[in-house]
Amino acid sequence: MKRVFTVKRDNPSRAQVCERAIAEMRERYRLAVDFEVEVREPKRTLDANAAMWATLTDIAAVVDWPHTVAGEWRIGKMLTPAWKAVLTAGFEQETAMAQAVGGGTVMLGARTSKFSKRKMGEFLEYAHAFGAEKGVKFSAKACEDLEFYAPRQPA
Repeated sequence: MKRVFTVKRDNPSRAQVCERAIAEMRERYRLAVDFEVEVREPKRTLDANAAMWATLTDIAAVVDWPHTVAGEWRIGKMLTPAWKAVLTAGFEQETAMAQAVGGGTVMLGARTSKFSKRKMGEFLEYAHAFGAEKGVKFSAKACEDLEFYAPRQPA
């Protein structure tokens, strides 16, 4: 049986949630059954994923970037999924590449589906900073999403 206890900082009952989790662990310990304990940040949501695609779409519409088409280098617009690969690789400071099956090279970027909620917010900040440097005027949705998923921390 799997039990998940979600502790949110804005939940006034978070202490009780923690107590229930501890009680669950104690009971399993008392019964001498195997169990695992995992403490992690919350995963990013599907809405956060949609926010990422809104941001990437705005970048793809404006920014010209060196890339290949049919094996030939050119500078121009790239498709939104290509921007996801480029920006996630840059965000993760990843330089891993592989040879493509039909020739060429494939950049192996990070999997945003594995990002935590916090990390997705940081990625959105990174993508917005990149876009701003390149003159992207982000859509209202992308700006609202940035404020929601990557709120400014008080100084």
